[in-house]
Amino acid sequence: MADFVNPPVELEKPAEVDEKKIVEVESKNICIVSITNGHAYDSSQLKSNADLYYVEINYKQLKDLYYVIKNNQRTNNMVYKTVDEYVKGKKAKVFFEFKCSGDCHNGENFVDDATTLLVFKVVNVMTRLGCNIVVGDHSMASLFNRWDGYRMDCKSPIQVSGETTNGPYKMRSTKSVLQRSDYPLLKNLGDMSGEENVEIEFENMSGTKIYSIKESSGVAVEIISRGKSKMRREEDMNEIVHSEFVYRNGKIIISATHWCNLTEVNSEMDIGEVRRQCVLSCGIKEAEAFDEELEVAVKSGIKEEVKKVVSKSVKYMFSGQKD
Repeated sequence: MADFVNPPVELEKPAEVDEKKIVEVESKNICIVSITNGHAYDSSQLKSNADLYYVEINYKQLKDLYYVIKNNQRTNNMVYKTVDEYVKGKKAKVFFEFKCSGDCHNGENFVDDATTLLVFKVVNVMTRLGCNIVVGDHSMASLFNRWDGYRMDCKSPIQVSGETTNGPYKMRSTKSVLQRSDYPLLKNLGDMSGEENVEIEFENMSGTKIYSIKESSGVAVEIISRGKSKMRREEDMNEIVHSEFVYRNGKIIISATHWCNLTEVNSEMDIGEVRRQCVLSCGIKEAEAFDEELEVAVKSGIKEEVKKVVSKSVKYMFSGQKD
């Protein structure tokens, strides 16, 4: 179907983006543009490194960036220039990540009707250009609750349940499935796993959304992980946590929990790969701190202490938070 036709409007000057995060475009192969206005429920933040360019913008800035990319508008904003070059030059896998936050009004829309329209324009245009869209929890609900009301290429393949979860939550996947994911954090988790079965525990925020796949949509949605509240029976682990599907020339990637809520990695990790990714994601000083803590834990002879050190490192790499 054709994209939305909506003439660009005169925008107010967007708030400044921290340009200290800018690094050389040529050294990057992943770009994540994280979008939220206020205090996100998902407070995860990544650090730019040799393989990753990460930047946070608000919806007003997203509107400006959208027109820079779609209409080839000139800009002096270095963040917009960098993202535009990634998208147009195909120098990186680009992800537009809509954070779970109060902006989503419990899954009703994105900020307001005008911003919701903007989001759907972004989804259609950016995926046509080969970019990917990431939504989680309330932003996932806002996207798919409104999907069929806009001009999309398919009916919504996702059904958001009226039921929610909260508290201790267990997620399971496999190394091979995680490694196939296009989303870098899921792939990195697969790479770090020291065994085929992967199990992670979270402390879900109140009101975490549950969703299912509409088989009638005809869209092939790949399930990456499943989970359940720890208060439910083990055999009831049927809730879909991570999934993704092809849309236009990109993918829609869905999550029903947040990495900032990670509490434990229960499965065995490849310590060498954990350290390598720690160096890449957080720097050599953080990796040296990991080595010191791990050595103390190993000497204690207490397996749970080793697990705590590894879990803390994985959480920090994936969310920028340790506690």
